Amino acid sequence: MGELISAAPLARARRAGSGRRTRALAYAFVAPTVLLTVAFSLVPLGMLLWRSLHGGGVFDLAPRFVGLDNYTAMLAEGGGHALGVTAVYTTGFVVLTMGAGLGLALLLNSRAPGVARLRAPFVVPLVVPVVATALIWANMFAPRFGVVNRVLAALGLPQADILSAPGPALLAVLTFGAWQFFGQNVILYVAALKSVPRDVLDAAAVDGAGAWRRFRHVQWPLTRRHTLLIWVVTTLTGLQTFTQIYVLTQGGPDGATSTALYYVYDQGFVQFDTGRANAMGVALFLLSLLVTLAQLWLVGRSGRAR
Repeated sequence: MGELISAAPLARARRAGSGRRTRALAYAFVAPTVLLTVAFSLVPLGMLLWRSLHGGGVFDLAPRFVGLDNYTAMLAEGGGHALGVTAVYTTGFVVLTMGAGLGLALLLNSRAPGVARLRAPFVVPLVVPVVATALIWANMFAPRFGVVNRVLAALGLPQADILSAPGPALLAVLTFGAWQFFGQNVILYVAALKSVPRDVLDAAAVDGAGAWRRFRHVQWPLTRRHTLLIWVVTTLTGLQTFTQIYVLTQGGPDGATSTALYYVYDQGFVQFDTGRANAMGVALFLLSLLVTLAQLWLVGRSGRAR
């Protein structure tokens, strides 16, 4: 009996030591990711916030503290307009890409003959470099020899320099952005629809539910979490758009297509005004964070209401 009593603390000590080694091994595996995140995400973010509160050029070793002056100047001199353009572009981008992605995913998920062969074309814009496709679209919108103006001329309509007019230029950039990205939403929605049990859909069909009722009452509720992911990713992509604007319009005409990220590039690398560029970078980060948190809250509230 005495040997059993003395062995119990030894067994507990061995279990405790094994638990500590397991936790230490887990921390060792997690540590590289944490260190890389701190080094390449949190530290640059802190430097961005610090520089946005200081004035001076790119190579200024002793920047002076200016408080919120950079934010005031940024909003007064083009930054507020760029944020407005970003909001309009992102709203249209989300509506077009998610709407087209869901509609085509429903078509591809159906049992209609031949639809499986239509999956490949939607992936092409994702794998082709954005710069290359943007140059092709720029030639399509060219005033004299572009395909769009040739079609207008063939229809007897007046030709237009689409990329030189504020409204049409933003619409052209938005159309290109939606075309270039919506294939990813098609893939994500197809994967979400494939996760819906087929027997549930068959049971709804047997009960007399048509295609619309099956979508509304079965597929849509069961893919709500996937839709949240797609919504967040699409919104963040729209907020961070840059390449197509740089290639197609360079923010013109008259700043009609100058988004927040393009404003950062223009102020930081063209005008060399790093204060305004950093201020816009912080504003864009906070905007992205707030929009994402609002989306999560809305979806969570909708889930609780049900």
